[in-house]
Amino acid sequence: MAIGVSEQVEAGEAAAARSFLGWRMVGVGFIANSLSGAITLSAFGNFVDPVSVDFGVSRATIGYGVSISFLVMGLLGPFSGAWLDRGRARSMMVVGVLLAGAGLILLSRTTELWQAGLLFCGVIALGAALFGIMPSMALIAQWFEKRRGIAIGMAVAGATLASYPAPVLAEYLIGSEGWRTAVMVFGAGTLLLGLPVFWGFVISRPEEVGQRPDGEAHPDPEGPEPETDPGIPLRDTAELARDPRLWMLAIGFGLILTSPIVLTPLLVPFGKDLGFTGQQANVFFLAMIPFSLLGKIVIGGLADVAPIRPAMALVVLANMLMWFSFHAGPGYAAFVVTGAIYGLGIGGAMPLQGVAIGRCFGRANFGRASGLGGLVTIPLIAAASALSQVLLASTGNYQATFLVQMGLIGLGGVLLFLVRIPASEAEGAAVAVP
Repeated sequence: MAIGVSEQVEAGEAAAARSFLGWRMVGVGFIANSLSGAITLSAFGNFVDPVSVDFGVSRATIGYGVSISFLVMGLLGPFSGAWLDRGRARSMMVVGVLLAGAGLILLSRTTELWQAGLLFCGVIALGAALFGIMPSMALIAQWFEKRRGIAIGMAVAGATLASYPAPVLAEYLIGSEGWRTAVMVFGAGTLLLGLPVFWGFVISRPEEVGQRPDGEAHPDPEGPEPETDPGIPLRDTAELARDPRLWMLAIGFGLILTSPIVLTPLLVPFGKDLGFTGQQANVFFLAMIPFSLLGKIVIGGLADVAPIRPAMALVVLANMLMWFSFHAGPGYAAFVVTGAIYGLGIGGAMPLQGVAIGRCFGRANFGRASGLGGLVTIPLIAAASALSQVLLASTGNYQATFLVQMGLIGLGGVLLFLVRIPASEAEGAAVAVP
């Protein structure tokens, strides 16, 4: 009889493991990052020239849209982080995709620059902030602890895969139908894909469906389900804000993550200045994709089981090398190879950031730690983007921007190496906050 009961328990645990829903959340995160990347960054550079011509303004004026939109996202971070820690991921992501999709459709009908700016920076960016990178990372952090690096890496790979088809689709639609039709197609696609996925599949925490992070069995089947991570308990927001590790991680990763934000609006125009066509310039992203995916999966997976510092060094060096190559004025072959180098470097950044935040603050505090850090990270990114446009307007070329980016990424790497990142969340719980 005892054997029969044991076999039933083992069968029940095996069934629970097979039905673990965490990987479904990774799929949700993948789609969220694909959509948010496509509508805010990946194709932005393709719209710079046609929009600037239509409204009669400079490239730099349109480029400021990225900076302002990221400031909006940063200001929202603490609020969205608190909502995520309270288990409201599903409703937040649904509201976000509705705002972003509707905003894009309305953007296609604008007749004045201020209308376009208000919609992109105040509605579309707000929507993307509610369902994009930070919410999807926080969602996955709730479902994974031991495999958080590879899970986040797989989810943020969505933004990487969108970075080539989104610009190609935008370039085709702009050339054949105009930029307004292209924006409308992006808006409709966002609603049609994102709304059913977020509404139908998002589950904020594994405990809501009787599961545990990583699909592990309940430690005490007869006892109550624990509400928070037993390693790092829920901390007061003010206490999190007093932890210097939070701000050092935010500044360090923020400086590194200036790369994609500064790069996106200038890549196609810079490629054209080098004598390439718009489609040839977009091949940079095609070369980037497989290496960025490799960086996300491999570096994210290694961060789960190996020391994190060597991976950080690789990310910093690869990003600096890209800007050095641009400063040197690459030929087309070197331009494409640089895309591969950049992909490897930037691909590992987001998984490493997720792992570092999780180990230092735990899943119970992940959303608020990310949101508070965003108060520094996002303005840094926005400032770097705005500075690149100022330098472009004042010098007429991108060389000063390339030098500034090398310096910013190097500084970010130094700050990250000064942070003591625990080897696990259990160790993180024992680290005294200075």
